[in-house]
Amino acid sequence: MLGVIKMDEKKILKTIDEMIADPWQVDIQELFEASFNEPDEIKKNYDSLYTYVLQKRQEDIINRPGFVI
Repeated sequence: MLGVIKMDEKKILKTIDEMIADPWQVDIQELFEASFNEPDEIKKNYDSLYTYVLQKRQEDIINRPGFVI
């Protein structure tokens, strides 16, 4: 397990491994808010994870049969 992401002490997001394994199970709004509200150094990590999850979701949609741009 790589680690646990914390927005604050009351709310803990899923582990990074869980987010990478299934991007559709991630509350992407919660992840965005975590990246927006954290200090700059931590924010870089959240931004990268948010981008990864968003990209994986987009790839899944684009690779569906019948998808046309």
